[in-house]
Amino acid sequence: MTPTPTGTVELDPRPSGTPVSRRGAGAAVYALTAILPALAAVGLLVMLGTSAGTARPVPSASGPVEHSVQLFAAIAVVILAARLFGRLARGVGQPPVVGEIFAGLCLGPSVLGALLPGVSAWLFPAEVRPVLQGLADLGLIALMFVVGQETRQTSFRGQGGAAVTIAHAGIAGPFLGGALLASLLYRDWAGPQASPVVFAMFLGSALSITAFPVLARILVERDMFRTPLGRLSMLCAAIADVVAWCLIAVMTAVAGRDTPVRAALTVTLVLAYGVVMTWLVRPWLARILTALEDRPEIRLLVLLAGLLASSAVTSAIGIHAIFGAFLYGLCCPSGSLSRLTERINSVSGLLLLPFFFVGTGLRTDVWRSGLDASLLGVTVLVVAVSMLGKLAGPMLMARSTGLSWPDSASLGVLLNARGLTELVVLNLGLALGMLSERLFVVLVVMALVTTAATAPLLSLLDRLTARRRDGGARRL
Repeated sequence: MTPTPTGTVELDPRPSGTPVSRRGAGAAVYALTAILPALAAVGLLVMLGTSAGTARPVPSASGPVEHSVQLFAAIAVVILAARLFGRLARGVGQPPVVGEIFAGLCLGPSVLGALLPGVSAWLFPAEVRPVLQGLADLGLIALMFVVGQETRQTSFRGQGGAAVTIAHAGIAGPFLGGALLASLLYRDWAGPQASPVVFAMFLGSALSITAFPVLARILVERDMFRTPLGRLSMLCAAIADVVAWCLIAVMTAVAGRDTPVRAALTVTLVLAYGVVMTWLVRPWLARILTALEDRPEIRLLVLLAGLLASSAVTSAIGIHAIFGAFLYGLCCPSGSLSRLTERINSVSGLLLLPFFFVGTGLRTDVWRSGLDASLLGVTVLVVAVSMLGKLAGPMLMARSTGLSWPDSASLGVLLNARGLTELVVLNLGLALGMLSERLFVVLVVMALVTTAATAPLLSLLDRLTARRRDGGARRL
């Protein structure tokens, strides 16, 4: 050390030893502080790894991080597949919902699971499926709210009498066909919770459904929405769906109840809730939403909160949440909520409903059900009965009300579209134990075929009508 002029002491910058001794000291310190602890740690790890008595199980590779990766990958694949198949369906003259249903089936065990089982198992593991099901449930209640709103907006002025009679014919024929099918299929094709009467009610109601949203899209794409025939078909579909959903609600309330008293209590609670919503909640909602007309974000919050609350009430009563959503849509004022309804519908259709299609696809396993002669035969029979019931009854009744044969036939074809609404009913029946897995596959195929047949049949009728018109003009 060297004294400074101020009396302090500073360190001498000159080395105190030779370079060789300094390097040796540094090496010794490095060995003590780095090499020896590292070697000791490696040895400890080896001892822990080779000790059978103290070995701990190796954590699974599918931890929380892996599940997050799978969930986000599944969401991306589902949304992209639904959009891609929807565009392809539109390109071949089909409504997008046909492509979205087909996308769900392709992502399920029937296609992806059969061709790439490892990819399917990684993309849709058991830990991810509840989240996807939750998204699908949100999409369903949003859809049923929109259907309720569209049903409320449908005007019965001018064509109400004809629409009621045609709708009744469109319900009675398919319901009878479903009941006859139930008597044939009950022993080998019914679900574990189905009694003969409830099974017949379910099949009859399922075959009576018309897909109201799909029908509206078909009419818009074919420039028929504002025509008298398009308006009449919407009226008939609205009436038929309300009656069919009421039947399904009663069937759902009765199914699975171990005593008649519990079944009667559930039905009573459902009817009481309908009365409360119609006579108390509906006028209150109209006043609240009208008062919030200048605050759209608050209106949307009230709308969504009421939708979830109504769905929760019907679920607590003992029937599916979709009935609460449908009833809430019927009770909300229609005209002032059109823009908010469009927002809910767009978000649901783009982000949520694809998960419902995938959930249906994951439950539809053609190979596990057994692709044999009995499955094919029952599928052909169910498709034929469902189409005959929906085509013949409305067509004959429409003709009796004064419509021409071409318009009557077109009306029957339009009411035959089942699409997404049919899948909602089928998933409900499977969850309640009304359907076996094999019959579920059959009815999903029926929903896809009857919906996909609507556009080609309408085009065929247009060509036949044009040919007959041209033939008559040439004779003149």
